[in-house]
Amino acid sequence: MDIYQQIWNADQSGSGLKPILKGESGDPSTGYVVVNNRDVGEDVRVIHDVSIPSHKRFTYDRALALFDNYALDEQSNEIETAEERQEVHDLLEAVLDTPPMLVAREYVAQASQTVISRDRWYGVLLEHWFRAFSQNGDPALTGFEHVFVGEQEGPKVQGYHFWYKYYLDDGMAQMIDRHRFPGFADDRIVYVRGKYGDGQERFPESVTISYRWNAPDYERYVAGGDPSALVRPLTKPTGGFFVGCSVEGLMALGTVRAHLGARAPKEAVINGARYDMKVFRSANDQHIRTFYPVYKGPSGPIPDQPVPGPRPGPGPSPSPDIPDVGPVEPPLNPVAGGDVRIIAALINPAGHDEGQETVTLINIGTTRQPLEGWFLVDKGGLRFGLSAYVAEPGLATIVRLPSQSIQLSNQGGEIRLVNRDGHTAHLVHYSKAQARDQGRTVLF
Repeated sequence: MDIYQQIWNADQSGSGLKPILKGESGDPSTGYVVVNNRDVGEDVRVIHDVSIPSHKRFTYDRALALFDNYALDEQSNEIETAEERQEVHDLLEAVLDTPPMLVAREYVAQASQTVISRDRWYGVLLEHWFRAFSQNGDPALTGFEHVFVGEQEGPKVQGYHFWYKYYLDDGMAQMIDRHRFPGFADDRIVYVRGKYGDGQERFPESVTISYRWNAPDYERYVAGGDPSALVRPLTKPTGGFFVGCSVEGLMALGTVRAHLGARAPKEAVINGARYDMKVFRSANDQHIRTFYPVYKGPSGPIPDQPVPGPRPGPGPSPSPDIPDVGPVEPPLNPVAGGDVRIIAALINPAGHDEGQETVTLINIGTTRQPLEGWFLVDKGGLRFGLSAYVAEPGLATIVRLPSQSIQLSNQGGEIRLVNRDGHTAHLVHYSKAQARDQGRTVLF
């Protein structure tokens, strides 16, 4: 299966919301985004309606806290406060162990043949998305600002490829400001027209549109000043973004595409549609300058029926004659995520290893989780059943591994927690260096 489809599916099991066409019905318990890509006229609300259940709001709120942290003009210097640095850290901590990030991290680890610990993955995300760099006279660019927030280059919008930011700007922008900047309008988007072709209207997973953004320059705001003087009317002649993916889902897609060691395909097939996964990096290839999808058409025939209606399912991966498609994708188990996670392991006990190795779990949720039908699985596929254990909320559970069960190799490896549905709930990696010291517990 296409790695991008795997990330998309994992995100839908986590905080992602199902995109549906206007006229279709969604499930409020899992969330949905209604896409209006057929109406014409002035100021059409492309993101027509959104339902985010409470259990999926966490990372959206963490991202929301960053939206007013940046200077609008890409030629301006950024002044990052301690509070803003903490908000970046809070977002990264919130997304690190989510289902799409687990899929992305495992893909990059296998493709690059390196062990990627949780701390190392944090560093990858920090460098790709949040480390400021200069380029072409612009002094302080970041991938997150460009892709998720949007910025100004003269009279034009640069970046701005996150559907949720667009949704808020199109009528609920005071949520971005957190009501700290009185006088700015709630509706800052003026829809111009859709720019669809080759059947894109049948796929709610993405939009291609032209619009204007009345963008506030937060860095220039002074209490008591005239807010209208700080609004820049910017245009986006052609802009496109995925719809329904969470902040971690979009970051996972972009990180896999941008990571040089992953050599991921340039083209994706997601829910029956083909996309060119455009990425541009900084001059030193360490940071993301931009990432966005370009719709290329359906991956197979589209049924001849009016919209809305059933859409083709996931199609085949890009053909092998597409240049630079990267390595063969490693097979990945479905990732569901959850509240039970692996936090530590005693891999190399003092003395004899047999019967002394342990894996420590923690339940970060609020309800007890019986682990009947759950397993720990090692890199070689051996598994150990956890039916005798119950993960109590807020408490650690130490699992002692008997001999003849899974193998925690001192040469490095992985530990996978698999739930009763056979889906990966959590996955950790460790290196040979981490396992070297006898009797020392490795923290993840």
